[in-house]
Amino acid sequence: MAGLARFSQGLSEKWNRSRQLADRALRDRDETHSEEIFALEIDVLRGPIASLSDAIAKLRAVGLSLVEGERTDGADQDALDQTIRWLEARATLRANGA
Repeated sequence: MAGLARFSQGLSEKWNRSRQLADRALRDRDETHSEEIFALEIDVLRGPIASLSDAIAKLRAVGLSLVEGERTDGADQDALDQTIRWLEARATLRANGA
């Protein structure tokens, strides 16, 4: 799934794919897909949120980052801030009947 196909997926699909590859890598003790896993995780942290499932995927990626240790590029904090703003905006729309 490397290459352009990675860019056509939503964040939740990318998150699910990264977890599948990570689980397989742990099970098989195979680091073949480590670059793809990292790229998918970065895409989830930096990508735009289009749905509630994307927001959840982004929060899961932030959670994983917290477990593994804070990122030096700040992508985890940026992702958390983006998700909070997105959720607040949706809540405001909902409260206003939109």
